[in-house]
Amino acid sequence: MKLLLLLLLGLELTLVCVHTEGQTSAIGKNFNPEKIEGEWYSVGLASDKREIIEEHGSMRVFVEHIHVFKNSSLAFQYHTIINGECTELYLVCDKTEKDGEYYVKYDGDNIFKVLAADYDDYIILHLRNINNGETFKLMELYGRKPELSSNIKGKFVDLCKKHGIVEENILDLTGWYLIHECVLVPTLQIAVSRPEMEGRLEPPGG
Repeated sequence: MKLLLLLLLGLELTLVCVHTEGQTSAIGKNFNPEKIEGEWYSVGLASDKREIIEEHGSMRVFVEHIHVFKNSSLAFQYHTIINGECTELYLVCDKTEKDGEYYVKYDGDNIFKVLAADYDDYIILHLRNINNGETFKLMELYGRKPELSSNIKGKFVDLCKKHGIVEENILDLTGWYLIHECVLVPTLQIAVSRPEMEGRLEPPGG
């Protein structure tokens, strides 16, 4: 009987390990940029400055694809509304000296990192922006599919609160890929090249 219980326990632990293999805190050295390559959907968006993620806000962007370069830089393909037109936005983000941390110039200086991830399911990003002496926090939840489970959305809400973003500033974007703001073929493309790193924003928590 004891042997049977031990076998069952071993099987349960094996199943748990298989289920969590793709999951990681994704902070620092645990982050594997190659595994976030591919198609993504914006599922959640949050900020301590709500107006930037509301309609026509500068950070109301919808992710489409992430590309990883050989030097570990990341390219994000988004779409957004600029001057009433559906606009494709292409941002190239440089890796900083810290593991899992990136810099991009867009509407100011931005430092971001992936806080949590299951590379086959979702990623959660934390960004800090500074522009003309003002700063804000932004958090994003991306899914491999347009919809994610309530457990993952709950984790996103918890992380947002942990980083000082109140619940009323957390937007659930589920359904926007069924009734897109961008329903037309993009009419304009904006490419943002990689900037120099020195003299830029300090990383989150720094």
